[in-house]
Amino acid sequence: MNWIQRGYAHVLGDNIPHDGGVISFDKVIGRVTDPAELMPLLFREIDPELAQRIQRGDFIVAGKNFLAGKAHNNGLYALKALGVGILCESMGVRASQGVYNLPLLCLKDCNDISKNIQNGDDLQVNYQNGEVQNLTTGEVFFYPPLPLSIQQIIQQGGSIGMLVEHLKNNPHLGEPA
Repeated sequence: MNWIQRGYAHVLGDNIPHDGGVISFDKVIGRVTDPAELMPLLFREIDPELAQRIQRGDFIVAGKNFLAGKAHNNGLYALKALGVGILCESMGVRASQGVYNLPLLCLKDCNDISKNIQNGDDLQVNYQNGEVQNLTTGEVFFYPPLPLSIQQIIQQGGSIGMLVEHLKNNPHLGEPA
């Protein structure tokens, strides 16, 4: 697992909802999970051209309450397929669970990050120690790193990867009672 990521920043504001923000609600209620179908539609209702600017390994930099609202994961499938990292000031518990269960690399509790980073800034992020280097400005910021327990979940491929590993190590659990 590579815990250091380099890419360009795409800065969003506060209170960005998943439904109608990250991905359109019709894709949520249609239960669309195919990343190929979802990727071109990312953030369409916020910035119709943002999906075309996002490249593999880039970062979504958000303010407070990122992924607000219901805890749907449709848009997260597209972000994962793109290898996009998330840096945000805050997100709800259910949103965090969805992010880490897929898994996506994400640092939250990054105070004022949406004010300190500009669109297009070249960033290098170390998720293990919380260091965010702005290679455009030369500034370095330190935020809370990914907890070891979350690193282990990500390392195993999210909650499904953990379950597969657990069943592999305990084959008797996969047998009917």
